[in-house]
Amino acid sequence: MFNTAETAALHAKVLRLRRHWIGRGSTGVTEFFSLGRACYLDFCCSESPEKDYLGGAPVANRALARTFAPMYERVRAAIESHLGEPVRYTDRFALPGFHIFLGQAIARAAGAPVHFDQQYQYLPWRRALDPLPPISFTMAVALPKGGGGLDTWNVTPEDVTRAVQLGLEPDLNKIKDRKFKIHHPYRLGTLALHSGLLLHRIGNVPKIHDSDERITLQGHGVRVDGTWVLHW
Repeated sequence: MFNTAETAALHAKVLRLRRHWIGRGSTGVTEFFSLGRACYLDFCCSESPEKDYLGGAPVANRALARTFAPMYERVRAAIESHLGEPVRYTDRFALPGFHIFLGQAIARAAGAPVHFDQQYQYLPWRRALDPLPPISFTMAVALPKGGGGLDTWNVTPEDVTRAVQLGLEPDLNKIKDRKFKIHHPYRLGTLALHSGLLLHRIGNVPKIHDSDERITLQGHGVRVDGTWVLHW
């Protein structure tokens, strides 16, 4: 998607917008931020989703759209070409934004719960969603010296439903432990696209330095009336 120089320019722009970073947790050298609002944090995990997400997203979107307009258009066009169907953004929800992990926060992120990207189900869409799986995408603009990626397990929400129907424990960690883990390494400036409905989490990195950064563009998409709507 973006060559080395273009990716470095995106990285520099994220750093220049430091005043817009939203703190998501800090304990000394462990720091986690987002640039932009995120549904899973500001809607699903918020006591005031209308204020934090539905009210905060348009405000955060302005700085993102102003700074990264060419990037957004290139990403939109690439996904549209890949899917072979129209793709657009929405002003109502958050634009795809950036996860920013600094130092040892990167190691802590790799220990976060495994999950599916199902938060789109809770947003107040004005029209019914088309009956297709969603999409999720990530593009790294900065990675630790030891690299970075996505860990996945061949487990879907349907597998969890079947486990419940069979009277088995629907514990995602126990279910994943019966499957092989696959690590998908990220490359700077390369878009990683998947359905979001395969069990996953941030990939583990063997060694993290306090000076390391892990900065990735994050987004999701659902299809509404034949058009894919990108958001975060």
